[in-house]
Amino acid sequence: MASKPKVAFIGLGAMGMGMAIHLLEDSFAVTGFDVNPMALEKLLAMGGASATSPKECAQGASFVICMVANSTQTEDAFFADSTGAVFGMEQNATVMLCSTVAPGFPGEILDRIHQVFQRPDIRLLDCPVSGGTIRAARGMLTILSSGPTDVLNTAQPILKSMSENLYEIEGGLGAANKVKLINQHLAGVHIAVSAEAMGLAATLKLNTKEFYETVLKSPACSWMFENRVPHMLSNDWTPHSAISIFVKDMRIVTSEGLLQDFPLYIASATERLYQYAACMGYEKDDDASLVRTFLAQNPSLVSESTRIQSPDSSRPSELICRLLETVHTLAAVEALALGNKLGISTSTLAPIISNAAGASESFKKVAPCIVAGDPLSGYTITQTRDMLKEVITLAQVHNYPLQLAATTFQLLQQAVTYGLGGEGQAALLKLWTTSDISARPLYIT
Repeated sequence: MASKPKVAFIGLGAMGMGMAIHLLEDSFAVTGFDVNPMALEKLLAMGGASATSPKECAQGASFVICMVANSTQTEDAFFADSTGAVFGMEQNATVMLCSTVAPGFPGEILDRIHQVFQRPDIRLLDCPVSGGTIRAARGMLTILSSGPTDVLNTAQPILKSMSENLYEIEGGLGAANKVKLINQHLAGVHIAVSAEAMGLAATLKLNTKEFYETVLKSPACSWMFENRVPHMLSNDWTPHSAISIFVKDMRIVTSEGLLQDFPLYIASATERLYQYAACMGYEKDDDASLVRTFLAQNPSLVSESTRIQSPDSSRPSELICRLLETVHTLAAVEALALGNKLGISTSTLAPIISNAAGASESFKKVAPCIVAGDPLSGYTITQTRDMLKEVITLAQVHNYPLQLAATTFQLLQQAVTYGLGGEGQAALLKLWTTSDISARPLYIT
């Protein structure tokens, strides 16, 4: 049996370390580099090799995996004077960019490698990953991959080793990060609206643990709600995924909107919440700590409310569930509309997102209606608006600062004003994709 290729792994953070160790366990030879000496010591203890620079790390490796935090760190890893990986890469080596970056960025990196550094032999794949630290260590990540087919084929053993769900996205370099951008749009919104909803539940004196369990069994649930709210309930801000990650990821989303001259109402409101949390000093805390921005007078209220005895809470609980469900629906429509704008069809996105961190029950309901061109199923837009109106009124009575719900409500108001009130929620796509709002069918690619 042929020996497995040598892998250089740049970026041994929370996710990268798990990925590198799993490759070692799967009999790949791994040399790692990270600016944190403790990470290198851990990799050595697990049987890997360490390097003092990206250049040294890349030497002798057929594949160079980059799993750093952002595009700036990626540029430093490859192009820093005399120490960048580009100075050490083997002939015909393949670079695998696993970070979440703007869709145009992988192509820019490859152009620099080919043109500025005169290395046309180097190949590059766009391979953003999702799934968290535990799944990374178990080789159970979701990996989105795009690039030349022949290069993807040579990288299959490594990609399959690290993933449970591996998708090849058509459209060339950058297509995978277009899909990741849509997923991060939804994941970022879902964390933020989970914080908004849990803060409201605590403000209304609901037992927050009981409310959490109610949502899990309802159409209001999302993957992020189920995963992040326990951090709020326990008041634990250990950074499994820091606020700073979504400051970066939501900026990627909204910057793409600016680049495409495409309106992103909900994503933009969400980005401001993460930016505000970072300005308050929460940047390095877990992203679930966003809930504190809604509860400035008592940031621990959600945790404290796990022990209270609620009065009759059925109606307030139902209303907050409606809030979650509605914001999830509008976020799904906005994200799918952006995907269409970027050339990624709803039929491509729907099965991927439904099994990723951006999933919600609302997404799973509205996406098939959009694919089918069905603007009539489910609640009408007027019914949806009226249900959200009641919870907004309730929040006003308690001086609670709804953010995403308020943005969502205005979009529903706009749709009703445009004559879409009698149509189903899938028809909201027309707010993003048509100029003659009342006349045109849903836009599907």
